[in-house]
Amino acid sequence: MEISEIIKMGYAIQEYLIEKSLLDAKPKDLMPMLIEKGFFKQDHRNGLPLRNILRQLDDENLLYLIPQVSVVRKDKNRLWFFNVIEV
Repeated sequence: MEISEIIKMGYAIQEYLIEKSLLDAKPKDLMPMLIEKGFFKQDHRNGLPLRNILRQLDDENLLYLIPQVSVVRKDKNRLWFFNVIEV
């Protein structure tokens, strides 16, 4: 996914979190909206497409492109949470 698309996805996530008043949303909570907006074609395994993008961004130190996300790193897995960014 292109960096410009990732930035647009961040704006869509922010808007959705505000609209739905979500706290600590997980990737599976955001997938229906991201599919509807055309960022993904379908969902696999409760948000796997989004988790894969987040993992790639994390590995490339580009996670700041989606400022709403926070990560809890475990030995093998990473847990992803989304919250509204207050400006």
